[in-house]
Amino acid sequence: MSTPRLFWGTIWRGGAWGLLAGTLMSTAYGAVFANVLIFAGLLTQSPFDLKPSDLPSLIGAMLFMAFIGAIAGGIFGIPTGLVVGIANGFLLGLIARLFFYPLRDVKTFRRVTAIVGGIFTAIASWVGFMAIVYLYANQDKADWLVWAVIVLVPAVIAGIAAGLISQLGVRWYTSGN
Repeated sequence: MSTPRLFWGTIWRGGAWGLLAGTLMSTAYGAVFANVLIFAGLLTQSPFDLKPSDLPSLIGAMLFMAFIGAIAGGIFGIPTGLVVGIANGFLLGLIARLFFYPLRDVKTFRRVTAIVGGIFTAIASWVGFMAIVYLYANQDKADWLVWAVIVLVPAVIAGIAAGLISQLGVRWYTSGN
């Protein structure tokens, strides 16, 4: 496999998989996170104050918050997934070219791409999420430590997903050699 083909293959696949994973996982995380906020709000009240007649409005609020959370999650995950996916694809292409060209040890290549791709994606996603928060947050009132912890969870999820998704790139690279 030629070097340009290797880099093009890893970069566009990284961007496409990053965009897809970023979209799906961030919208799901946003929907779940929004409903966790509702649940936490309910815990501050006495659960015995709820009546069966409150159930339809509670379900409606949960669906509405899931929708809003999914949109907010997409605002974070779509651009970050695309940019980090492209960068991750380039990084994995570089690793493949420098250390695994020609490919002799597929097992080690699988491990290295999973670990490097996962760690890089987790860190880069966290930085990307914090940059988006910085752009949207009220600079005077934002509690940056709280935001740093809040965006750590989806960044770790993105890193784990990238480690798993990197195996698709390994499969492509091994089939092309």
